This record gives sequence, structure tokens and C-alpha cells, in this order.
Amino acid sequence: MYFRSDATLANDDDAAAGSNTYPLSSFLGMESTGNNTIQLFFTGKHNSYASHDDATFGINDSVVITTTTANNQKAVMKGLVEAFNNAKGSFLVVADDHAGEYLVGDIASVANFTVIADNA
Repeated sequence: MYFRSDATLANDDDAAAGSNTYPLSSFLGMESTGNNTIQLFFTGKHNSYASHDDATFGINDSVVITTTTANNQKAVMKGLVEAFNNAKGSFLVVADDHAGEYLVGDIASVANFTVIADNA
């Protein structure tokens, strides 16, 4: 799964706004976080030593997508799940703000990448 939030071609060099990819197998789920936002959660790309037994740990990588239509999260989530289920071996562009390419028509943009840093 591919995500990119920065619309400027030259700004593709950081985890906060540049290109990010995750294997579909790392997808954990998603939740509505506002009238026009959905947060997708992934197992971390780095060794975070996360444990859900402790409130200070258990932080996963995440991406926030915004929708064009308010309160349409269910339809967008359904579209994402259907695309994920049919993605066998595909390179899925979920949201690319530079190219204006979105997996589901009601996705407006992507932002707020959270990539957990390595732990020693």
C-alpha cells in the first residue's frame, strides 16, 4: 500500500510527508477520527518493542486520510476493504496527493503519518 501526502515532487524525502509503503499484511484496522477523517493503523516498520499491556507502549504506525464528503467514513472504509481483499500481488496506491490518485473516489487527501522510530 502506497501513501504520499506532499503534493510537491521535490518534497518526497521524509517519512512525515513523502512516500510511505506498507505491505497489506501489516494492516491492523481503521477508525473514524472526525467528520472527514479516517485513521489507518499498521504494524510498525521499525522495531518498536510495543506492548498493548502498557499504556505508554502499543503505538503503531498510522496514516490519516480525509474524505471529501462529511460522515461518509463507512462507504470509504467499505471501498478500502474491498480493494484490499482483491489486491493479490498488486501495488495499491491508496492515496497520492502529488498525482491526485486515490483508491476510493471519496478520499480527498492523506496526512499525519506516524512512523514509530527504532528502539535500541
